[in-house]
Amino acid sequence: MPEDSATLAHLLPALGAALGAFALAALASRLLARGLALMRPFSLPLYVAALALGFKVYTLFETAPRRALAADGFYWCLLFFPLALVLRLATLYFFEIHLKSRRALALPPLLPAVAVATGYMLVALLTLPLVFENADFKAFFATSAVTSLVLGLALQPILTNFFAGLVISVERSFGINDWIRVGDQEGRVVAITWRTTHLRTRDNDHLIIPNAKIAEERVLNFGLPHRLHLERVVVGADYRTPPYRVRRALLDAAAGLDGVLETPTPEVYVLGFEESAINYELRLWLEDYAARPRISSDARQRIWEAFHRAGITIPFPIRTVELAPRKASAAEAQLARLFVTEGAERGVSVAIPERGLTVGRSRSCALCLSDAHASKEHLRIEVRDGGYWLIDLGSSFGTKINGLAVEEARLQHFDRIQIGEAVIVFEQDAGS
Repeated sequence: MPEDSATLAHLLPALGAALGAFALAALASRLLARGLALMRPFSLPLYVAALALGFKVYTLFETAPRRALAADGFYWCLLFFPLALVLRLATLYFFEIHLKSRRALALPPLLPAVAVATGYMLVALLTLPLVFENADFKAFFATSAVTSLVLGLALQPILTNFFAGLVISVERSFGINDWIRVGDQEGRVVAITWRTTHLRTRDNDHLIIPNAKIAEERVLNFGLPHRLHLERVVVGADYRTPPYRVRRALLDAAAGLDGVLETPTPEVYVLGFEESAINYELRLWLEDYAARPRISSDARQRIWEAFHRAGITIPFPIRTVELAPRKASAAEAQLARLFVTEGAERGVSVAIPERGLTVGRSRSCALCLSDAHASKEHLRIEVRDGGYWLIDLGSSFGTKINGLAVEEARLQHFDRIQIGEAVIVFEQDAGS
């Protein structure tokens, strides 16, 4: 008993001195890594150096045989430290300089960490038998295999998430700052760890999804193959409004909309003829998918304003009973106008009076065009024989109706008159 007390009394100062030296060296290493960004990748080699100092201090107080074991630990640290340092320098060069800088590859953050950890483990397994020659590592490895099997079964969910995260990092199906949808959840990827993927939602909430869950779900990446995203805005318009007027109003609403790209240009499609309205689809191209709700809201606001200015009605989904219209008078039957659908003056509408009107570049014309192919007095619309007649006034570049060159022709409802790049639609109805 006195011998055990003496041994314990001799052991405690040695352990205390060794642990104190290790703690001070580890703290200095941590402060150095936090103060100098260049030292942060070398945290483990610095901690190994602190461990070597602890072993060395222990050998100063202890006697054989524990002193010999501590000396072996010190020599192992001296062997492991340069090898780990060289390994870390090699991985830094390969991942940071060769792949990122020279080849401009965006590496997933998990891949370098796993590669470095695997390298450290291999270096440790190779150097331990070289220093501790008398140790029976066969029994250690056999015991480790059984322990690994038990731990593998117990930690199966964690290991599943780990390997799923590793596959995600290698496949690069999405990366940091990509906007993705997993199941019914979507958000911007802010971190990919060994177990989970972190998303920042539109509500500024932090969503954490296990990697194994992502591996099982269908993932929609809005950033691949490029960040362009097509946004569709559907709106209904009254049947009495010609489609080209609706198209012009929708394109005017999309012009200059914040967040909408000019190239590819916005487009308008006629979706279908429904019970109460003709449905149109305005297609817009966005670059920032995260701004989609705001852009969609701004587009709908612009559409309402453009429709209001153009006198286009968005009908309610109701059923209307219409009686047979009374017979229109001769004056009512002659209501007509010109509507410019293409060209610099697109959207301009001019009523045709009974005395007729003139179209051309001159300011004295009722419809003044700025197109270079328009003559000063290009054509005239006259009312005669119960109809409207177009007469070309000897223009330099001529006039086309529905794609055919004409000098004089009777106009029909929805005829398209082309002067250079300008396209003018003739509209005639019964008093609307």
